[in-house]
Amino acid sequence: MPEPDRLALLIVKPDGVAQHLTRLISSWMRDHGYWLCGFRELILSPEHQSLLRTNSQTGGPIDGELDAVIYTLGPVHALLLEQKNDRPPGKQTAAAELAERLMGDVLPHRARPGTLRRDFGALNPVFNLVHATDNTDTLDRDTRGLFDRPLAELLRPGADTTFGIAQTPHLLRPFKLWSTVAEVLTAWLGPEAVRPIDWPADSHGPSRPAVGAALMACTRAAQRAGGETGALLAGVLDGSTSYSHFTRLVPDTDPWPGYLTYTTLRHLALSADTP
Repeated sequence: MPEPDRLALLIVKPDGVAQHLTRLISSWMRDHGYWLCGFRELILSPEHQSLLRTNSQTGGPIDGELDAVIYTLGPVHALLLEQKNDRPPGKQTAAAELAERLMGDVLPHRARPGTLRRDFGALNPVFNLVHATDNTDTLDRDTRGLFDRPLAELLRPGADTTFGIAQTPHLLRPFKLWSTVAEVLTAWLGPEAVRPIDWPADSHGPSRPAVGAALMACTRAAQRAGGETGALLAGVLDGSTSYSHFTRLVPDTDPWPGYLTYTTLRHLALSADTP
């Protein structure tokens, strides 16, 4: 069995799975010295979420309920990884290196080039593609929760742990950020309130200039809508309009566009104010 300090657990969240990024992420990790030694696809239950402490910064205070919605939209991919490159004495564990150096900041505009969230296009603090166990001491517990087996059994010689990743790069389905937000708001508020020219291009991603432009576009849309509708849109920005209320307002049967829109708007002020 590999040394525990060489093991790491990476979870590709439902937004990464839905965009068919898992195979590319696994290849990226291998290029950084982390080889796949266990794979499992599963729906992450509330108990799993609690086990893995999947809490993310959402609009200032931690909003676990909003973050948890993403796990109701599709499966996650659990990747058990072994660090194969040389580790000099005293170097941080593989789990800590993955969580602290390779994943990238939870705010996408702060994620550095060469990190997972930057290289694979995280869109906001909820649609941030990946989660990782950052502590070797909890690795066995977290792995047992996801794979239903302890590490020792999972990694014994001959154990069937790698079932293959049924995704290929040519099937990528990238989410479009700002055009999706504008389309959802147009369906709700109408074209008189939401003007495409106000919104940044998708190619600008969640950069600070794009976030600033989107914040201004959203404010203008709320002003044009006016009345209770405008107040409800403004409430999305500060959290006073809940996600459940928002879903009742927006005529969309597919939860992905609405959830992407709400979580993006909910974090505009946070992202705009954070260097």
